[in-house]
Amino acid sequence: MDSLINFIGHFHPLLVHLPIGILLFAILLHWLSKKEKYVSFENIVPFTYLIGALSAILTCISGLALSTSGEYDETTLFYHQWLGILVAVLSIAGVYFTKKKKERFLQWVSIALLIVITLTGHFGGTLTHGEGYLTKGNLTNKLVKTKPTITNAQEAVLYTDIIQPIVEEKCYGCHSQIKQKGKLRLDGKEWILKGGEDGIIIHNGNALKSELYKRIILDPLDEKHMPPKGKPQISEKERVLIEWWINTGGYFDKKVKELAQPTTLIPILASLQNNSSKPTIIEEVPTNDIKAANQNSLNELTKLGVTILKVANTSNYLTAKFFTVVKTNDTINNLLKTVSENIVWLKMPGMNFTSSLANSISFCDSLTKLSIEYSTITDNQLNEFKKLIRLRYLNLVGTKITLNGLLQLKGLPTINELYLGQTSITNKDSLMIQKTFPKAKIIFGNYRTEFLPSDTVILKAPLKK
Repeated sequence: MDSLINFIGHFHPLLVHLPIGILLFAILLHWLSKKEKYVSFENIVPFTYLIGALSAILTCISGLALSTSGEYDETTLFYHQWLGILVAVLSIAGVYFTKKKKERFLQWVSIALLIVITLTGHFGGTLTHGEGYLTKGNLTNKLVKTKPTITNAQEAVLYTDIIQPIVEEKCYGCHSQIKQKGKLRLDGKEWILKGGEDGIIIHNGNALKSELYKRIILDPLDEKHMPPKGKPQISEKERVLIEWWINTGGYFDKKVKELAQPTTLIPILASLQNNSSKPTIIEEVPTNDIKAANQNSLNELTKLGVTILKVANTSNYLTAKFFTVVKTNDTINNLLKTVSENIVWLKMPGMNFTSSLANSISFCDSLTKLSIEYSTITDNQLNEFKKLIRLRYLNLVGTKITLNGLLQLKGLPTINELYLGQTSITNKDSLMIQKTFPKAKIIFGNYRTEFLPSDTVILKAPLKK
């Protein structure tokens, strides 16, 4: 019986929008029908109220079934539940008064419905998204707190100043006072130690045995991975910090300086300091003036299938996109060199790399972003990129690059985004990578290609000679 109730409850998110849309449509038709121009709408008002009432009843039934899971704050659930029932009652009254043509009563019902639907939706949104979801970012938001300022990482309380802000941002949406998915709350020491329906979630001194940590390091596509797909994910630096917190005892009151710190953790802790100050601005497009690229070279590249776009109408800097070109030749490589100083972003997904191409890319002194996911680039060819002193974004997803190959770029000071999913480089290499590139955000999963308005272009086939 419990499984049947649970099954019915799962339909609530699917059904909940039906009465909202249909009843609001019914109210609109009713109000418009008062005007002579729309008087014919009066004939379909009873039908829309009837459909709205039926969908409201079904939504109430599925909602009551879902409420038995015990994952929600009781007070908020109480208001949402009874307001939802009131929506169903008022919609039934709307059906009755339309049939009896009790216009005066129907007007009051429509006004009451509009108010109650709004309130029901508010409390439903609070249950789903957390307290203050309508005012997120305003002073009225009680759930998301200001991140504490860390001027000296060694003096910071590890849990309060470092771990708790991560948990607030990434976990409170499902595990706080408002909602307790899996009967788990993470918004207080006592709740964390209590655990959830599967038992305790932290084994002090052993992160790999702790359910909290195990869920974080699961494959992002696994249904048990936390945070769930579509939610803000734990970054690599945050994962390392959580692992360290648990492995050092999972203390809630100890300062960083009181705990053993591996040398690989030092740059991560240093990066947390002064987090309230303005972020360092790393140029995606250099600010210095540059002369226009050779137009003949640009025309030839375009004829050969390369998409060349200006980053702005008033700028001479360019993006080059090899969407329809997966293998270059000497002609393309040489043309690339002639416009190399103007290129700030190269997109070469699936490119068949050669040493000649890698060498041509190395001449792109202004390059800040390089997307070569699923390409055939090798460690030796990657070594050519040591000259790209402005490079800040490097996408190596799905390539054969190794850890040693990546570390060849250790002299590049500006790298702050590394995409390494589906390579031989794994999470266990993170500390070494973070030490080598202390400013970098390292992403192993949930990769998405960055989209810019300029990516929407019309591609023309190369001209036949």
